[in-house]
Amino acid sequence: MALALGVGGYFSLRFEPPLWSGFLALVLLTALIAPFYKNKLAVLLWLPFCLIALGFTAASLRTWTVSAPVLERKTYPLLLQGRVAAVDALPEQTYRIVLDRLRYDTEKLLPQNPMPERLRIKLKKGNAPPAAGDVVRLKAMLLPLSPPVLPGAYDFQRHAFFDGIGATGFAISDADIIFPGDRGFFFESLRRYLRTHIRAGIENSDAAAITIALLDGEDQDISKETYSAIRTAGIAHLIAISGLQVTLVTGFFFFLVRALLASVPYIALRWPVKKITAFIAMCGAIFYMLLIGSSISAERSVIMVCVVMTAIMLDRDPFTLRLAAFAAAAVLLFQPESLFGASFQLSFAAVVALIAFYESTRDWWSLGHEDRGWFAKAGLYILGSLATTLVATLATAALGLYHFLRTPLFPGLVANLIAVPLSSFVTMPAAITASFLMPLGLEKIPLKVAEWSVVVIIRTAETVSQWPYVVYHADAWQMWILVMMCFGGLWICLWRDKMRWLGVLPVLAGIILIPLTPRADILASEGGKIFAVRDDKGVLWISSDRAEKFVRESWIEREAEAGHGFWTEEDSPVSCDDEACLYRHKNRLVSFVKKYTALEQDCAAADIIISDLYIQRKICGKPGLLLDRRELKDKGAHALYLNDDGNTTLRTVYDERGKRPWTAQKKSSAPYRRHSPPETEFNTSGTGSAAGPESAPGQE
Repeated sequence: MALALGVGGYFSLRFEPPLWSGFLALVLLTALIAPFYKNKLAVLLWLPFCLIALGFTAASLRTWTVSAPVLERKTYPLLLQGRVAAVDALPEQTYRIVLDRLRYDTEKLLPQNPMPERLRIKLKKGNAPPAAGDVVRLKAMLLPLSPPVLPGAYDFQRHAFFDGIGATGFAISDADIIFPGDRGFFFESLRRYLRTHIRAGIENSDAAAITIALLDGEDQDISKETYSAIRTAGIAHLIAISGLQVTLVTGFFFFLVRALLASVPYIALRWPVKKITAFIAMCGAIFYMLLIGSSISAERSVIMVCVVMTAIMLDRDPFTLRLAAFAAAAVLLFQPESLFGASFQLSFAAVVALIAFYESTRDWWSLGHEDRGWFAKAGLYILGSLATTLVATLATAALGLYHFLRTPLFPGLVANLIAVPLSSFVTMPAAITASFLMPLGLEKIPLKVAEWSVVVIIRTAETVSQWPYVVYHADAWQMWILVMMCFGGLWICLWRDKMRWLGVLPVLAGIILIPLTPRADILASEGGKIFAVRDDKGVLWISSDRAEKFVRESWIEREAEAGHGFWTEEDSPVSCDDEACLYRHKNRLVSFVKKYTALEQDCAAADIIISDLYIQRKICGKPGLLLDRRELKDKGAHALYLNDDGNTTLRTVYDERGKRPWTAQKKSSAPYRRHSPPETEFNTSGTGSAAGPESAPGQE
């Protein structure tokens, strides 16, 4: 927890601290406690501060080590060459590749602006994907990393920065393979091999896609309808690589190898079969992690598996909260940015809650277990599955609601009660067995078994997703509420006596505060092509149903729980003509200016002016707030709150994130080129550098 506070403190800053600051704090804190190293109480009281400094230092060092050039503005079509580092399947037979070892057509680049060293490119639809390791040449448009669509929204720029990706883009030509792949991509080739054989052996396309997701983590081929049903039913964790899959793979190796060794009397009587099996199972877990791409949840699970298997080899009991603490500390030290990821938070919340629950109820579960009959043991297993699902669901409910704006309710318990045992005892063992039999061409029967079990899971999800009250939706809410609820949850898990129930108070407070989160009255995108306003009933009205599709859909998901509409509809609170749109709310008049000819009148009448035009501030001197295209591009997406006292609260992406290595500000809307025209100011008088709206840039 202290490490997490240090990491969180680093990422909450709005400026980049000097690299030496964390090291200096760590050295000073260690030096202060050094004279008292024999005093256990003093060390225990001072140690959290040292660990906070260590977490801060680890995060700062991680940023420094991954720092690389980031694209600042869009390019013209460029001819580039690079090595394929990864291939991801997307819906509708499209693919996305990650390129490194890049070579650019330097004739079209500005020499003072370094280009990214690693890119993510979406290939043309129907273009056959290259293999990982291939060197390809293609023509592509490169785009800067997308900032959050709203203050507090998901920060793709930060995520891509720590993945080493400096830009995204899309291909406008086929990807021609210049050189075949090298030998450094064994696992990528193995994933492709498994996918090919599974698709050939399973007729049901969704069942094949889910089986592939279980084995290598790729879930893009699952149809939207099936994925929506699985997600609504609360069993999406089965196809998202998590501790469950790693545990199942490890358990498969453990029980299979142990059974094989125990079947040989000479080995069973003379060798430490259980310890040998633990070592082999640990190697199998590491191999599986490399196969699925080493996600945070997989790394966490493998670390915990390795600790468990090491404890077995040393004849120690590994199932304590120390296990989760060790795994969390390892992940935070080596990948501190994962603290803000849903994978890290959900997986550790579930594991900590489950360990705490079974630690406190261990005596009841083990009471007379050996003397119970098969019927009683089966009932106990069902009860345990239900308890596990309930505890994990409660532990991750707030986190799922924060990241995905939904959390499963009671019907999800029913779906998990059917799907989890089926995937654990049928799907995964059959799929792993098929993988071993593929080189011999004998995978057909186990793949059919896997297909049958997955079809049952799909039908269960489709049935449960139609039940009432299957999932709870919410609009976006603030992180400090989540932090408070997590503190309460950890308090419940870490204390052992009646003191633990004090943690219920911050959890209940968070539940009350979530629906009371203030909602922005006006939203403006960074590109200035789409705006939104909220009416008295909380419905979100959006300016366009075509422009900026990704931003529009994100706004609807995050801010439109009460419903949404568009300005073109009759009951819209916004009235528009060819020059501007007007919105009255809370005794304020807001004008969304579309043409320069509307500035003179609207600047005099409106309280707030918002536009995607470049506007001289001296022209609009009256309105309390002016947001033009320059302001939107400089500060990113805006959220405006019209307070009842007449004041306006303004939140922007830039103000909330500050200037960090991953928040590269776009220097210009113009693409990279040799001679870029200077930015031009515009007015409505017909004089100056531009006579009117016809010559204004950025309106193409």
